[in-house]
Amino acid sequence: MSNVNKIDTTSFDSYLKKNRTKIDESLVSLRFMKEVDYFLDYNKITQRKLADEIGCTEAYVSQLMSGVKKINTSFINKLEKHYEVKVEFKILPKKECNYITSFANTFIQININIDDSFEALNMFSSKNSPIEYYELDADSYTIETNG
Repeated sequence: MSNVNKIDTTSFDSYLKKNRTKIDESLVSLRFMKEVDYFLDYNKITQRKLADEIGCTEAYVSQLMSGVKKINTSFINKLEKHYEVKVEFKILPKKECNYITSFANTFIQININIDDSFEALNMFSSKNSPIEYYELDADSYTIETNG
């Protein structure tokens, strides 16, 4: 009876080893499509409208959104051209806790990567100029809520 209740993890582990690269590629694609989904929601664009406007099928967009299909540069190019947006990619270390992601004349963007399981809802901004970065105090920060 105890054998019936045991889960055979051998076949699952074997599947993971055999398909690890495909699974990881799908996850990368899904991370990108999550950003596309935010863009669609913010601009009140349906998947059907996106498909029509960039010249692909609604089924293809649905497959991208669900991870069945992986993104490609053609899709990104069509998205950028039709909506006049720029898609940017950043290569960031997975293990870092604090790092500066942008340093410009008008702002400093700091990413505090404490827990990736929650969507970032707030952005911290400083009234100080980047030149005064090391002179910041707690009163110089405000919290801006997205949306």
